[in-house]
Amino acid sequence: MNINKLRTKIPGKFWVAVLSFTGLALLQAAAVPVTVQEVGIGANEIVQITSSTLGNQTVYAGTINLLVNGKATQGFCIDPFHWSIPGPQAYDAEPLGAGPKSPGGPMGAGTALKIEQLWAHFYSTGISSQNAAGLQIAIWDLVGGANFKLDSTPDYGAADMLAWVNSNPTAIAANLIAVTGPGQDYVIPNVPDGGTTVLLLGMGLASVFIMRSKFLTVASTK
Repeated sequence: MNINKLRTKIPGKFWVAVLSFTGLALLQAAAVPVTVQEVGIGANEIVQITSSTLGNQTVYAGTINLLVNGKATQGFCIDPFHWSIPGPQAYDAEPLGAGPKSPGGPMGAGTALKIEQLWAHFYSTGISSQNAAGLQIAIWDLVGGANFKLDSTPDYGAADMLAWVNSNPTAIAANLIAVTGPGQDYVIPNVPDGGTTVLLLGMGLASVFIMRSKFLTVASTK
């Protein structure tokens, strides 16, 4: 079908809406440079793990306090394969399914959805140390696969959390993203404290795309 003939039969506003949505989708799919700094450990338990890259280690399992472009937020590690690096670091904010770095990633959309569902169901402000540890271990299990193993007991409910998410494929999901960089990779809310939506920091570029799309659409329907 000739696309120009089709456009003459559909109002220009429809094409603006379609192209505007496409522009935002492309923007959200692209990595956005951010500065990430790990500033402390939140609720946690100490566990023993085996990582395909780090070997046998005793580590914190729980929430991580971060600064993302200077805004405080809390996240979890999605990368049991690399150590965190002190100080501000150049990272990329991107869709959760694009993290982490190998050998465990990228995790893909299916695993990302499960993490978002686990977060929505089990995470809350003031989460207990036991629940935070269980959620972190469950995330590591999902991301790490054969490259990760919990050596110590208990698992703080991680197995039960995984059983729940596997039994509830349509559960409500949180809006999360990955921040990936030279050190450990993290999962954080898409809207950190302070109201800045990390993946939409380039909204100015999206606005340019939308206005250009509108101009081209109007011109093509005349």
